[in-house]
Amino acid sequence: MTYITEKFTAGEVVVKDFVAGWEFAEGFDGNYEHRPLMADAMKELLEAGLVTELHVEATREARNVNNANNIAVHITAQMNRCTEQRALDRATARAAMGPGVDMVNIFTGEKFVS
Repeated sequence: MTYITEKFTAGEVVVKDFVAGWEFAEGFDGNYEHRPLMADAMKELLEAGLVTELHVEATREARNVNNANNIAVHITAQMNRCTEQRALDRATARAAMGPGVDMVNIFTGEKFVS
């Protein structure tokens, strides 16, 4: 058994409307989230005979929607960062990349030098 097949048979992977995923009481936006599984996990479940092609397709479609929603939440959070958080982000970039590197926040388009 693989990790995902063990979690599925243990009931830790929740299936809702043919969408297999993890449940979080508090997701990225602070509300309940049923986060659909990734394609590799669904492939393992399909090969193990635990789900059908219908589950795989429904989960793939739901994951695309879920990803878009979570990215939108992250973009909003990035746009609303306070001055202190922006300074911390820049310090983290400087520590990772070294000083003087041109950087771009891919979510906001914000440009800065580490």
